[in-house]
Amino acid sequence: MTFALRPLQSSDSLEALTALLHRAYARLGALDLNYTAVDQSIETTARRVAGGHCLVAERDGQVVGTVTVNGPLDADATPDARACAWYLRRDVAHLHQLGVEPAAQGQGIGNALIAACEGWAREHGYRAIGLDTALPADHLRRRYAALGYAEVGDVQWSGKRYRTVIMVKPLDVGLAPPTLDDSEHRCALVRALWAHVQARDWAAMRAAFTADAVMHWPVTAERFEGADTIVRVNAEYPEGWTIAVKAVDALADGRVHTLVEVLQDGVTYFNNARCGFRGEQIAQATEHWATAEPPPSWRNVANLGPGYRHGYRHG
Repeated sequence: MTFALRPLQSSDSLEALTALLHRAYARLGALDLNYTAVDQSIETTARRVAGGHCLVAERDGQVVGTVTVNGPLDADATPDARACAWYLRRDVAHLHQLGVEPAAQGQGIGNALIAACEGWAREHGYRAIGLDTALPADHLRRRYAALGYAEVGDVQWSGKRYRTVIMVKPLDVGLAPPTLDDSEHRCALVRALWAHVQARDWAAMRAAFTADAVMHWPVTAERFEGADTIVRVNAEYPEGWTIAVKAVDALADGRVHTLVEVLQDGVTYFNNARCGFRGEQIAQATEHWATAEPPPSWRNVANLGPGYRHGYRHG
């Protein structure tokens, strides 16, 4: 029997879609693998589909399968994303919430949904696409491997009774596949770092640094030796601050530059930082801190002409 793929529409029932996911994941739930879709609420379904591009498979007017594909996640808005840099890379899309009605499984619907996600990712300029599944779910790992997905790491998601394996598939055979030590992965690790700091997740921040990491603050001539000291100075900093990451860019020498704006008690601070890596951890960082302040009186339109502007902020 044939089926058609289409985007989820506002007229589609999220209650019915949630029930389909429950049925599709029931076998995994019976194996004590508490995937989110085993028993997720309608509100969770709505949130997950709203965060990406949701597709459904339809047969004879009935929805018999679904999947959602996303670009990179927001590390601050999605706490779990901080635990896995693959989901913060700007060049990797990812799919999730893949489910097919049990009676319709084995008929190519799941593979068609995955292929549609890969097509969407190519159209939107991503160089690879990822997914995750339970480490004990050997049958799913074999299935995804047969479709070209390679295991690149594992992670412990909050609330799961299993470790999760991350699998990634390159989308262009002409490009080198993404790796753990390429420039975009290091940028993703730095995005995760700042999200850890904003969340006051000091254990996660500590894990981002090598034990012997060194941080320099040249403006105040300070040096912090060791990851524990680096974390302590951040944890003990007087409260009331909020971080906004303005830029994260790879440098030619392998380091990563970030521009961060910090607001505290009505004062704006800027931090220009350069991070050097050893493997997937930061081994050296130099941070130049500055306080936003009005310009001196001599810098004005009268002296500098119409090309002068005051009030500009990095966007």
